Amino acid sequence: MNSDSVYFQYSSEFPEQVQLLEKLNLLFPGVVHVYDLKAHQILYVNERFTELLGYTREELHAWKGNLQNRILPDDLFAQKSRKVGALLRKEVSYVEQETRILHKDSSERIFTTRLTIFRCDEAGNPLELVGVSEDITERVTRYKQLLQQQEMHRITEQAFHFGSWEKNLQTGELICSEGLYELMGHLPETMNHNCEDYTSFFTFLDKRDNEMVSQTVQEAIKNHQPFRLEHRVLTQSGKKKVLMVVGRPVLNEQGMVSLLVGSIADITILRQYEHDLRLKIEELQRSNSELEQFAYAASHDLQEPLRKISAFVGRLRNKLGDELEEEAEDYMRRTLQAIDRMKSLIDALLLLSRVTRQGNVRESVPLNQIVQEVLEDLDAQVLEKQACIEMDELPVVDAVPVQMRQLFYNLLSNALKFTDSSRTPHIQIKVRPLPLEETQSQLLSPHFQWTEISVNDNGIGFEPQYKERIFQVFQRLNGRSEYEGTGIGLALCRKIVEFIGGTITAESQPGQGTRFVFYLPSLV
Repeated sequence: MNSDSVYFQYSSEFPEQVQLLEKLNLLFPGVVHVYDLKAHQILYVNERFTELLGYTREELHAWKGNLQNRILPDDLFAQKSRKVGALLRKEVSYVEQETRILHKDSSERIFTTRLTIFRCDEAGNPLELVGVSEDITERVTRYKQLLQQQEMHRITEQAFHFGSWEKNLQTGELICSEGLYELMGHLPETMNHNCEDYTSFFTFLDKRDNEMVSQTVQEAIKNHQPFRLEHRVLTQSGKKKVLMVVGRPVLNEQGMVSLLVGSIADITILRQYEHDLRLKIEELQRSNSELEQFAYAASHDLQEPLRKISAFVGRLRNKLGDELEEEAEDYMRRTLQAIDRMKSLIDALLLLSRVTRQGNVRESVPLNQIVQEVLEDLDAQVLEKQACIEMDELPVVDAVPVQMRQLFYNLLSNALKFTDSSRTPHIQIKVRPLPLEETQSQLLSPHFQWTEISVNDNGIGFEPQYKERIFQVFQRLNGRSEYEGTGIGLALCRKIVEFIGGTITAESQPGQGTRFVFYLPSLV
């Protein structure tokens, strides 16, 4: 035997044992050792011991072949002693046990060891044991990690109400996770574990979904593509559930589908929420539609009586002519003015109701052109106030053209109306593309590229506490005698912007002007 391969040379007076040790060293890659039962020390150990545990030849000699101070105690010590006792009594031919040993670097290594009787005296009493030990530290570590992952998977399945499955298409065997059993409300023995196809996974699959499920899975197998579907089941307790199934085929070395693996999630509550929400939305839309129809009809029908009142008052005024007393003339003038205001309010209500009645037919709207047309309409006011108007290059947005015209007309006419007489009116229209993070913070749809547009003026401003009130219908912060208007313009602006998914806000301080900020979906 090559002495370089061992720490302690086994005695050559026992050639049979020496040959056996040589064969063990050739066949087994782990630690091979011989233990003296009387001296309670190791007689022989091969080179793998120092390679695996880091100890030198001198350290082994210093311990006189006794490794007890390197072996870590555990709860199985008594059990191991009983096993060795049974071996010594020759009740068993070998024993196997795990041992934790301290590495020289102070780390813990785990070995699995098989022991058997190596040599006996003439009376047949065991004198020595031979053992082969394998370092299974990495294997045990991986196993513990696997158990942890399985536990985390189990907890996740319970928390999110889903389960996993694997189906062998060659044997028909079905393997399910614990989460799937809990999800389905069925015991493992009620599940069909030898099934021909997916539809026979569960004997309680809603038969109405059989054809759809089978067709989807078969197409996935044929095309080697993942699949996703929803189907209904009936639990053991009789409860109906809706499941979402996600799976994929697994190919073998020959390129054939041998396995189907996937997960199943309980989406019953989600689908119920969606159903309830859809009903509420439909109810709300129906209610809004009825209200809009009522507002439109009421406003439209009110115009006819007003026209008659105005006509009769006019005729009466013309008939009486000079016979009218000054007080009566004043009453008639006020009546006609009230009728005109009422007409304006009705027209405003009709305009507001038309925002949604116009439908959601959106198109590319070049805002530069829209604003130029609005400024031409407001040309007289701009010249009268000698206003200075600056604007950035405006984007093309996805909107309804007539609504964009109403939006900018109301904002610009407001800026020209509520000016400060002590300074020249200065109006700025600024544009800024909205970054994604701001899109999210503004609760805007991520499916569009949004643009922030602001209309700034240096007019009279208003108290910040009224920044929401100004967007309400018929709300005015100033008297009708000071500033004309119906009090519906900004309400119309908000409805237009929100109708296409955006938002609009106002910032102001008295005497410091006003800034209206709104977001429109631009076209890239």
